[in-house]
Amino acid sequence: MLERQNSGEDALMDELRRMTKEQEQAGEMSPTRMEEIYATLSPFLTEKQREKMREVIRRLKE
Repeated sequence: MLERQNSGEDALMDELRRMTKEQEQAGEMSPTRMEEIYATLSPFLTEKQREKMREVIRRLKE
């Protein structure tokens, strides 16, 4: 079960990276914009959700 969950998460990250790259090329996304999105959403998230979002942003910036 955990392996399937990880593969699903990996597939999601791959798709997010692809979409982020497309948006960066179109001038619609940047590392600064990702931080702005985080700052806007973080007050509405639990600590665990904030940690997960930080991890996703870190991985997208790689």
